[in-house]
Amino acid sequence: MSRPANVLQRVEEFLAKAFLLASTLIVFAGGVGRFLGHPLDWSIDLATFTFAWAVFLGGDLALRENRHVAVENLLHLLPPGARRWARVGVWLLVALFLALLFVYSLQAAYQTRFRSFQGIPGFSYAWVTLSASAGSLLMLLTALGRLRQVLKEQPCC
Repeated sequence: MSRPANVLQRVEEFLAKAFLLASTLIVFAGGVGRFLGHPLDWSIDLATFTFAWAVFLGGDLALRENRHVAVENLLHLLPPGARRWARVGVWLLVALFLALLFVYSLQAAYQTRFRSFQGIPGFSYAWVTLSASAGSLLMLLTALGRLRQVLKEQPCC
């Protein structure tokens, strides 16, 4: 892995962990506040923001480490040459889906730019929808890297 890619992965990892921890702490604080009779109106909104970012950044990290659900049993039934082309097809479909998700999530972010959170006036909901844009772009880059790896493999038999 190149140095910039390594740095990007470390930053992604740190941010995903930080957002997940923040989401957990915010939900806990909101629950304690409600229990004590002083609800934190902003807690659910901020937890939504941090959790969305944790999910999409974590999605790319999982994709990089092959931790997404995969149906490999069907691939093993194919002869090696066909298996390679099936993998190419799968990564092309994944890349197409992520490219579409990126485009549509940018449109959603644009459409929600004036919508603010109920508990946090002035904080645009577009920041939540941008998590889908950032995550899908990062996953698209990862998927294209995987596609490149599969295409570089030597055909067998």
